[in-house]
Amino acid sequence: MKHLVRHGSAGLVALLLGIGSAWWAINSHLPPIRNGAWRYDPLVGSVAADPYLRARVAKVALLALTNSEALYFFAVADDDGNPLRCDQSYRVEGRDFDSRWWSITAYDADTFLILNQQDRYSYNMTNLERTADGGYTIFLARSPRPGNWIPTGDGETFSLALRIYNPAPAVHEHVGTIALPRIIREEGRHE
Repeated sequence: MKHLVRHGSAGLVALLLGIGSAWWAINSHLPPIRNGAWRYDPLVGSVAADPYLRARVAKVALLALTNSEALYFFAVADDDGNPLRCDQSYRVEGRDFDSRWWSITAYDADTFLILNQQDRYSYNMTNLERTADGGYTIFLARSPRPGNWIPTGDGETFSLALRIYNPAPAVHEHVGTIALPRIIREEGRHE
């Protein structure tokens, strides 16, 4: 009986350590390439992705395309490195990419779309209002803003995903230095 308890305890400890280390590996990873507030992992969508990366992709980016078809950038902080908080207001300022199509989408802390009465979760290169010079500004805040506005909901934090589909070769070659949208917290604006 003592032998059974000892082996059972060792098996339980091994199981808990295995589950804990897998959970940590899946949830604590930050993509290695940083460009402003955005992060990018060149192994997403590639055959070189390890099982943990594949699990992370399955968790947050269902049906992700290969990295030759799409680039996925994620932001959990603004340009100053502060976490994106739902009770703050932000501007995302940018220009088009040399690509077939792109979009910016907001997600809650659980990586689901932020529920809101406007059913507004994302903007893409075809549905946003542009500035006179062809650029754009997307507002992220709890309360309505004129123009391109995505509600941030009642949670604590949120994240952004930037997807660039069929990017030109120069975009692929310079993912760490291409001009990505800036994420700017609006000072003095609390929701």
